[in-house]
Amino acid sequence: MKSETCFGKVSGQPLSEYLFEEEAQEAANYAKENYGNDLDPYKCRNCNYWHLSPKNRQTPSQKCERCTGGDGTVKDAYRSKREARLRADIIYDEQGISLRPYKCRYGAGWHLTKDRF
Repeated sequence: MKSETCFGKVSGQPLSEYLFEEEAQEAANYAKENYGNDLDPYKCRNCNYWHLSPKNRQTPSQKCERCTGGDGTVKDAYRSKREARLRADIIYDEQGISLRPYKCRYGAGWHLTKDRF
C-alpha cells in the first residue's frame, strides 16, 4: 500500500508501506531479481511502517539520549564517521546544507553539525 505521509526524497512520490520487515525484505528481493534495484528495508520513524531505500542511501542512525541540536531537537547518532559523512553528503546534494560529522562526547556514535569548530 502507498503511504499518505511519507514521500520519496528524490521522486516526491508516496512510498510503499509494509507492515513487517519480512514483507519489506521480500519486496526488496523481488526488486533486485526483476529490476536490478539494490534496496534495503528500514523502519520509518515517522509512520512506523517499513519502507525501502536504495542501499547506497542507507545511513542507519538512532536518536542520541543526551545530545540536542541548537533548535532543541534530539540529534541522530550514526554508527561511524563514514556513515555520518554519507548522510551529510546526501543532505548537501538534496538540500544544499553543508554539514560535517563529529564524535559524540557521550560515546553514542557520530553527529552532524553546521558549526566549524
